Amino acid sequence: MNNNELQLLEAVELRLAVAETDAQLEKNVGNFLVPVLLKMSSTSDVVRKKVTVVLAHINKRVKPNTQIKLPFEALLNQFNDPNVGVFVKNFTIIYLEMAYSRLPADEAATFIPKLLPGIAARPVPQRMTVLHMVLPVLNKFKMAPADYRVARTELFKFEQNQADLKIILAFFLDVMLYNPPTVNDQRRAAMEARAARDAARGDQLQSESPAELRQRRAQELASLHSGTAPTENTPVSVIPDGLSPHAVSEVTRDGKVTWTSSRLSDAKLGILKFLMTDTFVDRERLNHFIVGACDPNDGVVMSSEDGLRRWVANVDYENTQTVAGLYTLYLGSKAPNANAVKFARKPGTKAIKLRVVQYLTRSVLATNMAAQVVMVLFDGLYGENTSSKLQQSAMTFIQWVARMADSTKLAPTAPVIISGLLKCIETTKGARGHEAEAVRGYAYVACGLVAKKVPSVARNDASVLETFFKNLEEEPKNVCVYIQDAMSSMIDVYKSDETPADVRSKIDELVLSSVEKHNVSSIYIALKFANAIYPFSSVFARYICLLGVSATVGKLEVRDEASKGLRPFIHHDNEFTQTPTSYPASVFPDFVQMIEYIHSHRPNENYGYYSKTPVVHGYPVEVYTEILKFLRTILVVEANGDNLVIDDTIEEKADDGMTESPVVRSNFAALVHDWWNQGNDSPKKQALEKYLLLIKNGLDQKVQDALLHAKASTCLLEMISLGPSSVSKSFSENMDFFKEFLASPKVETRAAFAHIFGIIGSEEDVSDSTIQSNLQELTEIAEKPITSTTSQEGLNRKHGSILCVGYLLSRCLYRGRKVDHDIMKKSVAAIVSQLHLQQNVSNVVFIIAAEQALQEIARFTELPFPRGTAQDDEDGKTVSTPKEDHAMEVDQPDISQRKVIHKFASIVKSSQENKLQERALLALGNIGMSLVDGGDLLDFVMKVVYDSADSKQVELAFAAGEAFSYIVSGWNSEAMIKFKDISDVSDPVIWDNEEIQRRKIILEQLFDTIFTKYITSPKAWYRKAACTWILCVVKFCKANELVRSYFPRIHTALSGLLADRDDFTQELASNCLGLIYESGDKEMKEDLLRSLVGTFTEGRTIQAQSLTGDTVLFENGAVGNAPDGSSISTYKELCSLASDLNQPDLVYKFMNLANHNVMWASRRGAAFGFQSLMAHAEKELEPYLSKLIPRLYRYQFDPNPKVNETMKQIWKTLVKDPKKSVDQYYDQIMDDLIDGLGNRLWRVREGSCRAVTDILQGRHLYQLEPYLEVLWKMCFRALDDVKESVRQAALATCKNLSRLTVRYCDPAVVSQQDGAKVMNIVIPYLLEQGIVSNAADIQKFTLNTLLQVCKTGAILLRPHVPAIVDTLLQSLSSLEPQELNYLSFHTESYNISQDQLDSARLMGTKNSPMMEGIEQCIKQIDEEVMRELSPRVLHIIRTGTGLPTKAGCARFIVSMCMTRKSAFEPVADNFLKALSGAVQDKNATIRKSWATAVGYVCQLSSQQKTIAFLKHIQKIYVEEDDDDARIVSAITLGEMCKFAPDRMKSIASEVVPVIFFGEHDTDKATAECWKTAWESLTSGTRSMVTLYMDEIIEFLHPHLNSPYWRMKQTAALTIADLCKTSGKALGAHVNKVMPIMVSTLNTRYWAGKETVLDAFVQLCLSSPAWFDGNTSPSLDEAYQIMKRESKRNNRSYKRNALSSLTLFLDKFNDRLDVYDDAFGYLEPLCNLDIEEEELDEENDRPLLLLIKANAFKALLAAFRPDIFKDQQNEILPLITMLTSGIDNLVWNVQLAVLDSLHTLVQRIPKQCWTGDMADTIIESCWISLFNMKYSAIRTSAMKVLKETINGLKETGIVEGDRKAAFMQKADSYMVREVNNALKDDMKDVKQDVASM
Repeated sequence: MNNNELQLLEAVELRLAVAETDAQLEKNVGNFLVPVLLKMSSTSDVVRKKVTVVLAHINKRVKPNTQIKLPFEALLNQFNDPNVGVFVKNFTIIYLEMAYSRLPADEAATFIPKLLPGIAARPVPQRMTVLHMVLPVLNKFKMAPADYRVARTELFKFEQNQADLKIILAFFLDVMLYNPPTVNDQRRAAMEARAARDAARGDQLQSESPAELRQRRAQELASLHSGTAPTENTPVSVIPDGLSPHAVSEVTRDGKVTWTSSRLSDAKLGILKFLMTDTFVDRERLNHFIVGACDPNDGVVMSSEDGLRRWVANVDYENTQTVAGLYTLYLGSKAPNANAVKFARKPGTKAIKLRVVQYLTRSVLATNMAAQVVMVLFDGLYGENTSSKLQQSAMTFIQWVARMADSTKLAPTAPVIISGLLKCIETTKGARGHEAEAVRGYAYVACGLVAKKVPSVARNDASVLETFFKNLEEEPKNVCVYIQDAMSSMIDVYKSDETPADVRSKIDELVLSSVEKHNVSSIYIALKFANAIYPFSSVFARYICLLGVSATVGKLEVRDEASKGLRPFIHHDNEFTQTPTSYPASVFPDFVQMIEYIHSHRPNENYGYYSKTPVVHGYPVEVYTEILKFLRTILVVEANGDNLVIDDTIEEKADDGMTESPVVRSNFAALVHDWWNQGNDSPKKQALEKYLLLIKNGLDQKVQDALLHAKASTCLLEMISLGPSSVSKSFSENMDFFKEFLASPKVETRAAFAHIFGIIGSEEDVSDSTIQSNLQELTEIAEKPITSTTSQEGLNRKHGSILCVGYLLSRCLYRGRKVDHDIMKKSVAAIVSQLHLQQNVSNVVFIIAAEQALQEIARFTELPFPRGTAQDDEDGKTVSTPKEDHAMEVDQPDISQRKVIHKFASIVKSSQENKLQERALLALGNIGMSLVDGGDLLDFVMKVVYDSADSKQVELAFAAGEAFSYIVSGWNSEAMIKFKDISDVSDPVIWDNEEIQRRKIILEQLFDTIFTKYITSPKAWYRKAACTWILCVVKFCKANELVRSYFPRIHTALSGLLADRDDFTQELASNCLGLIYESGDKEMKEDLLRSLVGTFTEGRTIQAQSLTGDTVLFENGAVGNAPDGSSISTYKELCSLASDLNQPDLVYKFMNLANHNVMWASRRGAAFGFQSLMAHAEKELEPYLSKLIPRLYRYQFDPNPKVNETMKQIWKTLVKDPKKSVDQYYDQIMDDLIDGLGNRLWRVREGSCRAVTDILQGRHLYQLEPYLEVLWKMCFRALDDVKESVRQAALATCKNLSRLTVRYCDPAVVSQQDGAKVMNIVIPYLLEQGIVSNAADIQKFTLNTLLQVCKTGAILLRPHVPAIVDTLLQSLSSLEPQELNYLSFHTESYNISQDQLDSARLMGTKNSPMMEGIEQCIKQIDEEVMRELSPRVLHIIRTGTGLPTKAGCARFIVSMCMTRKSAFEPVADNFLKALSGAVQDKNATIRKSWATAVGYVCQLSSQQKTIAFLKHIQKIYVEEDDDDARIVSAITLGEMCKFAPDRMKSIASEVVPVIFFGEHDTDKATAECWKTAWESLTSGTRSMVTLYMDEIIEFLHPHLNSPYWRMKQTAALTIADLCKTSGKALGAHVNKVMPIMVSTLNTRYWAGKETVLDAFVQLCLSSPAWFDGNTSPSLDEAYQIMKRESKRNNRSYKRNALSSLTLFLDKFNDRLDVYDDAFGYLEPLCNLDIEEEELDEENDRPLLLLIKANAFKALLAAFRPDIFKDQQNEILPLITMLTSGIDNLVWNVQLAVLDSLHTLVQRIPKQCWTGDMADTIIESCWISLFNMKYSAIRTSAMKVLKETINGLKETGIVEGDRKAAFMQKADSYMVREVNNALKDDMKDVKQDVASM
């Protein structure tokens, strides 16, 4: 067996040895290599040795010759054969690798699926070899479309062999991380190695002498620079960041592979391309793309960035492997033991670290890996190579960790993290600059977030908080913002009750000390802590907020935070502070504790020192004022408990309640009485005493602050008026002190102290004489006239005195004390004297004071004047006239009550001040109340109050209503409670039983008048006044049985007013219904509730108002104007309008519209009533919630502001938890809103739009998805509404809907499945319904939404890209501004060219947002998408209309070719075919765009299709006669050469002839385009002309015989240029060119033929050998051609032909004896008499001169007497012809003659010279030399002369007389010549002559 094997091997060796050629060797190797390798498995050593010999022979011959192919597939099959042993495979892979490297790259790539599977099972060396084999060809790997989906499972089988996948990905990642070390890297590694070695040899080095140390350093430095290793013969290995030594050895194959930058970049790009296939999933690609995005090569970066955008959208960042891989990229890895050091990886580069952190901050799992978190943080902060960006990145990461980590996982490392962050803060504290401050700021924020996540870190130790408070004062402002954020995060830490007492105490200390500092940041954060960690009931926290009110710091945020802390709030378990609709009274701090804390604490000295305002007991006045406000509010709340609705406006409610509410006042009085009576030791009484002390301190007159005095006086008045009498008595000794405040600058203060003085001054212990004295004093001040010298203080004191008189008299009467009648009468008269109107402010103030004073007095008694008579009515009318209004003197005996009433009536009627009128009405009410058996006087009072309705002022109506309540109920009216301000005095009794009965009658008359005259009045202001009066009477007199008996009638009347057109009337009616509901019985409540709910939910009208001729249906201008211009407002006018239009039936339409308005108003009115009933009927309304909530939700957004405000209040009252309710009834609300969007009433549509906008906020996808399509449909419908306001509301809705849609189309926000659902709903609708809409707004909005989706959709966009691109491309034209379209037809009118307009349109298309959207779509196009998209785009190319669409389509193609080459390449041929027709567009701008697209497409199209397109372009150019069509070819081919030069050069044999041909086009513009194409292809060189000469000539040949004259002409010019420029290079092609030239010249004359003739001559000159053989044309035939052309009649052509003839004869005159023949047709031209010729054109004369000159030159070119002796006889005749008449020739002809003479002289043999010849020539020379006009003639003559003398030498002709004459002539010439050069020449000639 072994012998047989040996024989076979020897035979193989022989076959290999005898193979002489490479082909034979390749065949033998292919047949025998695999079997030979298999013999390595033989058991025989001899056989194996023989195999090695054979393989050595193969290696020797094959390795150097890379052209020899090896049997790759056979080797691969053997390598993959599981039955073949490892030993054999080790040899097989050597040749497998060799064979693989010799395959074309495209072919080699197809074997990758056979090489990679099973790689994990192979030995490491084989594995590395295979991986390095496939690495260079990965970029060429392509899969068939059918393999995309099965690549992972079937092609590579990665699902079954995860080990293969792991190894391949790891190797790919190592390659991506690898970058060849630079010289600096090597030096740095050497230095590190030396440092390590020095450390290891520390003892030895210490004993080293300085000389030895220097010597060793020098040696190491020399070795370092020389490239040798600095250690003991061991090279320093540079390990790139992110890799291990083992990884480097695998990537470099232990140094065998040298990675150049280009080779490495190609490998990385191949890896990235391979990863961007379905073979891998997103998680597996992520790390490679991250590393690639940080690569130094731009191409790798771009590809990786694209991968990160498109191929990692579905990465699960909660996967352990994913997160661990990211951490490894950042941190590297450590060796588990000493044997595994080579596997330890270095951390990644800084760029990689920055990228990795971006993705770690997307993972919650990453935050729970505590050890890695700490390492990343400390590496970012303190790493050796850290930077500011890396530090910021680490801070961002730790903030993410703090927010997302599991607190239990973070807790063990939290102290370490915080200590690291604090260290960073401390070490960088002094650093300035944006980056340094940002890093420090991030550290603060991170500390706060970590502390928030792990509260125990900060809760048990206040040092961190203390540090932060301290640093707030030291850090720059920019950093302080970060500190505030950090401390805000830490707030929740200290909310817990688990905070230790010592820490809590420390916090209190820090907060208090900070709020007292003069530092904005410290104060702000102290207030924030006070509001957040303490409950509102905390006395300490409220004290902090009171201190924060100081105006020392003017920052708005500080004031807002302080004021927020003084408004009630509740802390909940979550981190937010919720604000419910109301709070319990217990939320406030305890009054006793609060005032005790304030009393016992004072701020430090600095707090008052920095104050900008006066200080009261250590507090700035604004703080002291706030303290009084807050204490008073607490006291009011404690007194009323939950009876008072406590919310953010509690301070205002307390003010209003203490002024108007009987309940609030009585509860306050009860509390004060109770506390005051508890005894002196009671803390509560002590608290009240301290409160009074605070008030008294606030009244310090040294502190001139009006606001403080006003607040203190109000507080004091409440304590005195509502407190025990002992309180007021305690101040009775201070009446003089209070008098001083009657001159206070603030009106409120004066009024309060007047009131206080009235109470205190009327006390029992005050004597009558004192009272009378005070009254007299005050009266005197009140009577004192005002002069120009009266000071402001005097005016103030007079005002205070008037008020004080009223209060003092009234309180004396209240207490039952007797006042002297005369004094009283005088005092009242003094007050009455102020009731005269003047136009100045002080007068108004005095009248108001007088009205108030009289009101106070009249409340207890009639005025101390007689009632008066009817005569007084007349006097009153006179007095009431403003011009005659005089003061009533005090001593006038005729002052009567009737006159006073007239005075008030005049004020009510005539005054322009509302306050005056209101006070007057109230005073009349009080006067009417005190008129017992008032009779007609009381009737007069009632009439005045009734008449106030004509003022149309609501305020007066309320004052009148209150006055009515005084008159009909007296002291029983609830409005009188606020005047009961002396606690121990019973209510006064001023009516007896008879008077009570009279008052009942008055009440009945009042109701009858209101119901009959006012409620039913067509005047809106009467109805409003009536409603107001009823409301006031019901409110203040509801306890009156007679009033209650009128409730049914009131209910009926007010139900009708709910449908009133006036909004306020409706509100009044509804409020009154609420009051009736409160007081009604059960049956009435049920009826009222049922009717209101029906109206609200079903639109049922409540007792609709009847229509009369004066009924107002519309506000003026609400409908429009009648034809005559009058406004439409009443039923009568509507009927008139319908009649004017001759359409009576229109009245019903107006009526219908009116009814709709009434319905809305009815619902509005029902809403007011409903709102009033809410607080009393919530339980009864529960069954209606399911109907009410959807409607209520929509009504909140009614277009009418008053309606929606009302509905919002109803919603707020009814719906306790809005979020929960909306979620519960979400479907019902959405259904109602969607119906509303299509409602026929515009108000419903508009309200629904606004409601949809609101409800969509923050909705989850599962809530939005069912309604998404119908919402878009209805919103677009509303966007095209006929009403502008509806369209605006719809626009807001669409914007919100668009934002949500775009958000849910973002794969970074939603899962791919959910995003696809939204895309499938929205995109088709937008494309099919939105963008094609006729409404411009809808089109615009659709486009905007579509573009936003394109920007964010990423991979979700892919299935819809074909439809989107198709639609956007077509929309470029349809959505183009119509103005541009108009301009295209009127360019001349606007003085612009069509090209300018088209350029502008093209630029607009490029910058269009639609093109931006298309560019976004392009990013998502792959081969699969392109297969679906290409038919659509091809259709647009063929059939699209409009410049923008065509230009956009061309730009799309260009972008695809630039950015999506792999996707576009399969369809490039189809596009090139479609573009072949598109480039012929009539518009030049579009042609250029299409041509550019063609240029890019040619980069990717196949060579066959490119050539076919080129033929098509060539055909257009050759066959089309239209200039535009022909120029298309030039432009298109120019763009092809510009953008696809490589492809054009590959088919240069097809391209060069066409372009070279086109360059010679007779049309200049076309020729320029061809020249541009030539420049792009050849860079301007002519080498390609020579290279492709055959192709050019072949191309030209048929065109020389073209039926198109233009083509024939261009071809001729081309061949001419070819001949002229190619020179000798044309010699090899003369046999092809010469016949072409001859045939071309045989044609008649045509413009440009002279070029062909010249080219023919050049061809003859460059190829003289042509005429040596028996060829055609022969030399003689060529001459005949030249002769024929020279005899053409066209003068311009003749001139050029003669020049060409001259050149031809000059070359061949030694072979052609044609002088006689030439003389025959040239002599007439030489002797041409120009004057006898017909000169038709202006330039004919110059042409004839040139012809004559050229004829001389041509004739001399044919004359060669030196060669042809028979011509010697013609020398003298020729000389004679040339010289005769030379002086009469034109200068240019003379020059030609002289040149000819010069040529002739040169050619005369010496033996032929005669004296006559010499004399003739010399004489003509002298003639020309003496022509001093033209130096050129003299110069030419000199040349002839010199040549003549030179020819005459040795002839003996120039001697004797001839010589003497010559010398004489020469001397004469030299005298006249001015040209020195000619003089010198003449000297030389003379010397020559002299020497003869």
